[in-house]
Amino acid sequence: MTRRLLLLDWDERYRSYVLEASRALGLTVHLVLREPLDPLPEGVDRVHVLPGLYDDPVLWVSDLARYAREHDIAGVLTHEDELVELSAALSEELGLPGASLAAVHSCMDKGITRELLTAAGVPGPRHRIATSLEEARAALAELTLPVVLKPVAASGGQGVTKLSDAAALPQAWQWASEPYSYLPSAYHHVIIEEFLEGPLVSVEAAVLDGEVHVVATTDGLQTIEPIGPTQSRFVYDGLLVPSRLPEDDHRELSHWTREAIRALDIRTGVVHTEFKRTPEGVRVVEVNPRLPGVYIPELVRRALGVDLAGVALQLALGERPDLTERHRRGACVRLLLAQDSGTVVDIEGLAQAAAAPHVVRARLFAEPGDWIAPPQQGEIESRLGYVLTEHDDGPHQALSAAEEGLDMLAVRVTGAGLSGARR
Repeated sequence: MTRRLLLLDWDERYRSYVLEASRALGLTVHLVLREPLDPLPEGVDRVHVLPGLYDDPVLWVSDLARYAREHDIAGVLTHEDELVELSAALSEELGLPGASLAAVHSCMDKGITRELLTAAGVPGPRHRIATSLEEARAALAELTLPVVLKPVAASGGQGVTKLSDAAALPQAWQWASEPYSYLPSAYHHVIIEEFLEGPLVSVEAAVLDGEVHVVATTDGLQTIEPIGPTQSRFVYDGLLVPSRLPEDDHRELSHWTREAIRALDIRTGVVHTEFKRTPEGVRVVEVNPRLPGVYIPELVRRALGVDLAGVALQLALGERPDLTERHRRGACVRLLLAQDSGTVVDIEGLAQAAAAPHVVRARLFAEPGDWIAPPQQGEIESRLGYVLTEHDDGPHQALSAAEEGLDMLAVRVTGAGLSGARR
């Protein structure tokens, strides 16, 4: 029997593992994209083109429901933050499995997330919501600097700024307000939170009929890059599975993951919950009712033998996935980030990096002639490529191997000479 799944958007650069998992499960995939795709990837039956897919996405429910009924779609999935509410609304309309629209909305609006988690006793940063610069100034008077400003619908670190001086608030407010201005007005708010010291770690969980199963933990390799004397931006330059935190921390992370998911009433799907490990204990940063981003699902599969993308697909189809850990290794991805602004002249060392010990894959996104800029300027295009590793001896060794591979890559930019990867 053919099982057809509707996948809302797809990106070969960062999400190739989703179609790999669908092929392994024998699924037939229908893609919803903003523009045609030719040739179709293996396992994709057809593409439904919606140029305005990201323009108030929930408005497309009726159109996509008709399409799904015409093509006997058995499940709906997305990995994009901007489309998770559309996915939930469409699943509800069709009577298909998935997290409820109410639960998904509570996750995507970080202000509502904070209210529900606080009411449930889940630890997180002190915060305020602002709808204007004046309200933001009032919020600063109630919080202790430094603080973090972010859009209520932020993802991938876009628009997120660490602020150490109230005098720089107007610029930070602008950065937090702009990235998601195309979304409905309900998301045109900014959340202001106390800054949490400590490493970033996420928990990847699968929820089956309200039962939360912790699958993996991930270290988010993050630096804070200054963009002025009183402001900084968060830069993500790698991911590591499993987390290197001690076992006691893992137990605490698992406990609060379950409590957060219950507080938000997520009953089905894969959930990516981010924490900071502060000196006072773990604190929830955000809860995302979707697959984790970038390459985390592949790292989980390589490190633990659990195909997280396959798990998400099966849950979307109402199937019960196998969550058995098959081995314990280390897997890491380190991102090649721009250090300078300018036009790429050349990138050296790809063949050497790809052939380095324990490197599974090394890939470049940037080409000669491309304009690039450092990540602290707030552009995701600062990602020029990556090195992905796997190591039988665990995460520390996988990280070392990734750093050695990354050191082999060097970028030549007009006017800036030759520079290595951001460390």
